[in-house]
Amino acid sequence: MKALKSLRQLLEIRSLRADNLSRSLSEARADAENAREREAKASEALDIAASRAAGNPIVDELRKSGVISAAKLQDALMRQSVLRSHEADAGRSLAQRKDARCAAQERAEQAAADFSRALKAVLRAEFSLEAAEKVDR
Repeated sequence: MKALKSLRQLLEIRSLRADNLSRSLSEARADAENAREREAKASEALDIAASRAAGNPIVDELRKSGVISAAKLQDALMRQSVLRSHEADAGRSLAQRKDARCAAQERAEQAAADFSRALKAVLRAEFSLEAAEKVDR
């Protein structure tokens, strides 16, 4: 009788652990999805920044007028520098988002593995309890 009580307690504990891990798995999957979305937005921002920085305002200005003033040249160089800076920032942001997504996916995979082990432990406890109940009868 004492063994049955212990097995029931073990089953209850393992079931609670499986429930907690199930919630953790859901949260980890949601985090991974959010990280994927943030990464996609960062990738889009990088593409936009790269396309803006790809244009060469100096050449464009020379094409229009043939000759440009020193002030216009300086302005064009500053704009190009700012655009390249934005592109670099977007690249760093994308790299950070990729790292965050990978970490979130690893957490989700670990949570799935933990949940799977917890379910197996619950099943083992249920089988043990059933076997003990049959022996007790």
